[in-house]
Amino acid sequence: MYLYNVHTHKIGPSSIDGYPIQYILNTSPAEYTIHGSTPENVHFSCGIHPWFADRWVEQLPLLRDAICQPNVVAIGEAGLDKLRGANMQTQIAAFRSQIELAVIHQKPLIVHCVKAWDELIALYKEYRNDAVPWILHGYRGNPEQTKQLSKLGFLFSIGEMFNRDSLKYIPPSSLFCETDDSELSICNVYELLCDDLGLSFDQFAFDIEENVNLYLLDLTK
Repeated sequence: MYLYNVHTHKIGPSSIDGYPIQYILNTSPAEYTIHGSTPENVHFSCGIHPWFADRWVEQLPLLRDAICQPNVVAIGEAGLDKLRGANMQTQIAAFRSQIELAVIHQKPLIVHCVKAWDELIALYKEYRNDAVPWILHGYRGNPEQTKQLSKLGFLFSIGEMFNRDSLKYIPPSSLFCETDDSELSICNVYELLCDDLGLSFDQFAFDIEENVNLYLLDLTK
């Protein structure tokens, strides 16, 4: 049984307490091009972050090349942020370009969203018939928001910080774990969630593995 860190900015140990770990390392298109060989347990997401969406047109050719690589298993993080980055019109244009690439390549989106939920939901409804998973990374939303997003079909990646009251509204089949830029290990994140969900560590790890294999392909092959 593996542990899965679906969104991280740094690679940790290959195993903890006897559990081997699979990582999805977040990169920009330019960062991906300079990565050399990586361990077999490290995969990539590659995307144009909304903070840097003002340069999305020049980054797009590099992203198109990167997402054709088999070790790039997701697009992102991509999305919308009303507190930082380019104007919303530019962010939406950059995000649309990545949604459409995700549809073409049938790879899931790792989504960053800050205070732009109405715009995000509108885009999701526009594209959801294309059946590409949208994984909300670092999700911390309140229960009412979580119920709405879950009903629509969003998936949720939880890290060190989360809203405990919202967990019961996230179906087990829609849940992932991440460290993002936390100092905690992915094993620690699993333990936090196990405590709140009242699950054994192995049962929780099994459930996450099932979700990864369903939505992110089998990363162990």
